[in-house]
Amino acid sequence: MPARFIGIVVVSILIDKHGNVLRSTLISGPPMLRKPVLDAVKKYKYKPYLLNNNAVEVVSTVSVEVDSRRDCHFE
Repeated sequence: MPARFIGIVVVSILIDKHGNVLRSTLISGPPMLRKPVLDAVKKYKYKPYLLNNNAVEVVSTVSVEVDSRRDCHFE
């Protein structure tokens, strides 16, 4: 029977003007889930943040709920 992985990984990310992740920093999460979640978050394309109708860099926090029995859930 394969191992079951469950947990929440919290990551701080810096998103550039185009929605790309420039930097990701682990805040918390189970050790076995940290690297896979950090790798996934870095590949994700985010909607650019607009301030006065101009795209700007922004720092955000992402929580990823992992349950190997189902798909991951990003918040």
